Amino acid sequence: MSPPTPHARLAILAAIAIVAAAILFGAFPPIAQDPAYHNFADRRTIWGIANFWNVVTNLPFLAVAIRGLRAFRSPAAFKESWERAAYGILLLGLGLVAFGSGYYHSNPDSARLVWDRLPMTVVFTSLLASTIGERTTMSAGKWLLGPLIGAGIGSVAWWAATGDLRAYGLVQFYTVAAMPLMLAWFPPRYTGTRGLWAMAGCYVLAKILESSDGWIATVVSTGGHPWKHVAAAAAMWCYVRTVAGRSGISRR
Repeated sequence: MSPPTPHARLAILAAIAIVAAAILFGAFPPIAQDPAYHNFADRRTIWGIANFWNVVTNLPFLAVAIRGLRAFRSPAAFKESWERAAYGILLLGLGLVAFGSGYYHSNPDSARLVWDRLPMTVVFTSLLASTIGERTTMSAGKWLLGPLIGAGIGSVAWWAATGDLRAYGLVQFYTVAAMPLMLAWFPPRYTGTRGLWAMAGCYVLAKILESSDGWIATVVSTGGHPWKHVAAAAAMWCYVRTVAGRSGISRR
């Protein structure tokens, strides 16, 4: 069976967003931030840094963002100028994750968590727009870049203003659902799809480590959350390495 047409791909992505939003906002009441979320397993102060391992393991995000700058030297990494802009925004968001997450983890509470989540949504949504452009139509990715980033930032602002996490949850869920679908079913414009699957695998590992923080602390004193940072940074390293080394695939 031949793959769906570009317009059909866009329709599928739109349908996923509509169904997810309908379920989340129709079937669930407002979702508040669980105060227990801030109770990480490892709270040690080392070298005068509170929650040391949860803070310093954010440095790999900054390192990956700096490493990602190499892709701008590759003439084959981007077909259109908006893709370069989207990639630059992603790197900026990734670098800010290091500072925002480090700030949050130095004294975890919901007010500081805003500065952790804001740059993460920039990374998610710029990555999503870039992948939509690659796997559907370039014009779709270009015109969705701004609205998607705005929606991501708006979801965090909405949570900060109302205490309702549903919009932020939709941004995360949609990215997690749409990315594997596009990789598996929609034809690429660039080489390097294996690297993108590696990125997805590292992200799944990061979520497992995050949810197993307390259990892992019974085996390793740091708990699972610092390793979640490492796995998430590894996911983005897979992406920036793929972008730097990819080249266009000709399409008829």
